Amino acid sequence: MTKHKLISAHDEVGNIRTFVFETNGATWTAGQYQTWVLPQAGTTKQDNQRFFTIAAAPSEGEFHISTRVGPSAFKQALNALQPGETIEAHDIEGDFTWEETGEPVVLVAAGIGVTPFRSILLERAHSGKPLNATLLHYNREDAIPFKDEFATLQAKHPELTIKYIVGQPVTADDILQNAPDAQTQLTYLSGPEPMVDAVGDELKNRGVNLRQDWFPGYTENTF
Repeated sequence: MTKHKLISAHDEVGNIRTFVFETNGATWTAGQYQTWVLPQAGTTKQDNQRFFTIAAAPSEGEFHISTRVGPSAFKQALNALQPGETIEAHDIEGDFTWEETGEPVVLVAAGIGVTPFRSILLERAHSGKPLNATLLHYNREDAIPFKDEFATLQAKHPELTIKYIVGQPVTADDILQNAPDAQTQLTYLSGPEPMVDAVGDELKNRGVNLRQDWFPGYTENTF
């Protein structure tokens, strides 16, 4: 494991907060994740270990953990970190990354499950690549993370379509209604583990070419 110093932290919206860490020269592909460890949160992995997608684009040169700050020992220990203090991290992993086929894609996120798409879209914009995607962002309430950043991207990239869907559950029917092209285009689904499993199975049963990113610890009531 490696240690990474906290640079700063800031509120996004609601109870979502972003923690910015030094990378120590680590490199990653947009959409990948790390396992992060805070020994002070407890003695077991259940207490002191969490998986987080790196919300920052690689071109930003820093790690971002963007998460809802809840009452768990880990989240409280994370929120208590001061600049200069460190977090431990395992190797970077994951294949929830943009597949360069030249074809448009559909991106589906529930709440904080949008973090890999922030990384992916910002990195593509930085590299001068097209953002030929439809993003469906489901949220429980109007407190929507990264909305201003996505608006800036959309203004510069008319090929990017973003739809915010507030106050309703994520279902296969709703996804296919809002993004009919998901039936034929590569589709990415990210959010609470139970939803990604259930909705993912239904989409695959309908023939959707699907990639999934599971956010453990979240439910349809907390995403």
